[in-house]
Formats: sequence, structure tokens, C-alpha cells
Amino acid sequence: MEWRAKNRAEIQALCAPINAIYDSGTPLFTKAAIRNLVRQIDESGVRRVQTEPLSLKFSIAGIDGRVVEIPLQLGVKLPVPLHWPPREDGSVLTDAILSVDFRPADQLTSISSIHVTDFNPSKAFLTITVNVLPVPVLPATGEVVPLSPVRLAPETRAILQQEKVKWDASAACRELVATLQGVADAGRLPRVGKVVAFACHSLSMAEGAGRVAMEHALVLSIRDFFARHDPTTTVRCYAQDPVYQDVDREVLGELGMTVLDNPRGFLEVDESAAVFSLAPNVAVRQIVADIAKPALMIWNKSSSKLTRQNRSDNISPRVEDMIKDYTEFPFPSELAGFGSSLAIYVRNY
Repeated sequence: MEWRAKNRAEIQALCAPINAIYDSGTPLFTKAAIRNLVRQIDESGVRRVQTEPLSLKFSIAGIDGRVVEIPLQLGVKLPVPLHWPPREDGSVLTDAILSVDFRPADQLTSISSIHVTDFNPSKAFLTITVNVLPVPVLPATGEVVPLSPVRLAPETRAILQQEKVKWDASAACRELVATLQGVADAGRLPRVGKVVAFACHSLSMAEGAGRVAMEHALVLSIRDFFARHDPTTTVRCYAQDPVYQDVDREVLGELGMTVLDNPRGFLEVDESAAVFSLAPNVAVRQIVADIAKPALMIWNKSSSKLTRQNRSDNISPRVEDMIKDYTEFPFPSELAGFGSSLAIYVRNY
């Protein structure tokens, strides 16, 4: 189509200025920008699921210095496409979820079909933006119909406890703890005051609940190690994933893991943080490289070949530069069933 060719040409013309901004060292992501967006979200009064009509406007600065106004309408009922059969439960698709999206340089300059289709010139220099997502809503009650069944708290709690017992007794957990203890014994372990986990998925919705529960158990074991390592420090634990449900908040909260709405988890990443991230669909490594130098990261190896599942978290020159200030240690990925893609990175100072 002619408009696709036009969009592709505009994107290609923007590659040079975007790359020049990146090469100049300008941060693509800053805590100030994230805080500013969080403040606007808080002041807007928008709910986590906004089924009632609400008009919003957000002001976000691009990496070119220009501020873009983004108007959004939430609570809008969408027409059903002609080729879609009516939903048996009578629910109506409604723009009810406020979504915060992060766009690194490789996405801003991408000429993939989806980026060409969605290209908006006014947002060309925005590395952080907002959008709305539709969900099925029952008109009579305003209740959201989950896209997949949600387990109740007792079942979710039981699954997590079962996997936590298995993980704590596993060879993978022992090897992970031994690695961290070895670094500590060598006097090379920075102080850790918090653990921040990204994209661990919902315990209450996931089909592969055991695997998801094991990831959360792993994060809790990292928290527990640092709490034992320095009993004088209260080690906090946070998790961010937009798919978390209220059940997840309840069950994880009982174990001392606080669920944070996107993008608040990034505001907790600082030099005292241990970051965990496994193949997220957001550019966690690039965001972290711009905003902080955590004490420790457990995430995909810099040398890992990207797959379709984790290509959103691409490596970048800045991530590679940051990693130079860290020592890489093996993560027991094979033992944990994660393949060989993860590594432990400990800051050298």
C-alpha cells in the first residue's frame, strides 16, 4: 500500500537523527521521565481497569527535546468486527487498560511490518509512550472478563508454596546460593537492599503455573540470601508485570513481594538493587543501562542469541558498555530448566 511505503520512507529518514542522538550519549530513558509519567497517571485518577468513560491527556518529552501531547479515551466500547462471532458471555470489548510502552532506539528505527503499520510521526522520538488496551467487559456489571481463567487465591497460594519447597531443595538453588556466597566470601559482593523482578508473569493466570511459580520462588530465594548475608539490612522485594492480577498481589504480598504497576518497578532500580529478568517483552536491559548500575543482575547473557520470544529485550552498545563494569558468573540455567541463556552479573565496585 502507498501509505506503508510512505511510513517506511519516513522511518528510514529518521534513522540518522535518532542514531545521532543515541551516539551523543543522550539517555533514552531517565527516572525523571518515568517519574513525570507516573505523576501524571496518579493525578489523572485513572483506575487499573477503567471501564467508565474518561478523557486523559499526557505530556511526554521526546529525545529530540520536544514535548508531545497524547490524548486518550478510556472506557470506550469498541464495535465488534464483522468477522468476529458474538461473545457468548455478552461482554463488549472496551478500551479499559492504560498501557505504558518503552521504545528503545532499535524499535524507533525498525521497519518491521508492525512498526510500519503503527508508525505515528508525532511520536517518532518518544521512547516512552502511553496507549490503551481493549478488554472484554460485561456491560451490566462493568466486570472484566479475563482472557484466560484466573485461579482463586487458595489454589494460587498452594502452587507457589509447592514450587517454592521444590526450588529451595533443588540443586539449582544450592548452586545459585553457592555462587553468591563465593562472591561474598571473596569480598566482591556489593550491598543489596532490594530485589526487583520484571516479567515473571501471573501466577493465577499462567497455563504453565509451575514454571512461573518457580521463577517467583527463585526471586524470593535471592531476597532471602541477601537478608541472611546482611541481617542489619531489610531487603525489600518488588515485582513488575502488567499481567499481574489481584490474586497475584495478595499471594505474593503474603511472602513479602510487592507488586508494582508498570512502570514503577524501574523507579526502584538503583545501585543497591539486584535485578532479575528472564526474556521479557520489554527492553529491560536497555532501560536499566540508562537509569542505574545495579549491584547485581540475573538476566539473559549478553552473548545470547535472541529468539522471537525475547527480541524485545535486545542487547545494545550501552548494555555492552555497562556489562564491562561487571563480572559474569554462571547461572544454573540447565538445572533450573531455563536452558543456558541466563547469567549472573556482579558489579565490580
